[in-house]
Amino acid sequence: MEYVMTSRILQMLFMSMSMAILLAACTSASGPTYNLYTEKSSDGAKVYRVECGGLLESSATCRSIAERTCGNQPVSVVQERDRIRPDAEKANPRMLVFRCGAAPTVAAAASEPPAAKELENFTLNADALFAFGKSDLDSMLPAGKAQLTDVIEKIRTHKDATRILVVGHTDRIGSDAVNKPLSIARANTVRDFMISRGLDGSMIQAQGVGSTQPVSHCPEGRSRAVIACLQPDRRVQITVNGQR
Repeated sequence: MEYVMTSRILQMLFMSMSMAILLAACTSASGPTYNLYTEKSSDGAKVYRVECGGLLESSATCRSIAERTCGNQPVSVVQERDRIRPDAEKANPRMLVFRCGAAPTVAAAASEPPAAKELENFTLNADALFAFGKSDLDSMLPAGKAQLTDVIEKIRTHKDATRILVVGHTDRIGSDAVNKPLSIARANTVRDFMISRGLDGSMIQAQGVGSTQPVSHCPEGRSRAVIACLQPDRRVQITVNGQR
């Protein structure tokens, strides 16, 4: 009886040792378990996807396969994911998308559009545009309206216009308290007239600078001769800006 039990124990030990040897042989003989695919990225470049599926594999296996695939070229990782833990992108990646070679450089940011340039400039004689000391639409003189209408037609030819600046000017005679509001009012009236003739009001800006930007060189005084000499200062300037 004792002999039989000893024999069975020996048999069980022998079977256990055989299983251990067999498992060890299988593990050592089998290399990394993986699948390698060739794909195209969104930009059309060739990329590879390696999936390391063995139970004993790790992220090192995927990276080793990537390095072996790329040879002497650097490995540029596009995406990596832990197939065992889908909620962890890079904990222990078992799926690796990569390309061989240096990562593509980020495209330079699109350059800003060039600054608007002056397309054309018009200077209208305020004495021809308005009656003396006046600024409303009803006080615009027929010759001034005709001159302004001609300017509007020329502006229409600039299809690439993006901004129209209307600036009112006065001469030095009179106080700033009178000249500044008068220059602003005349510029606004010219703007309103341009809009009434079909130009886009969102592009037209009006401002007045009073007598701060003279262009004449006249003597002091308020004589008729001086007032006539100051006539170029009494004006409305229209500047058209846009892209050429």
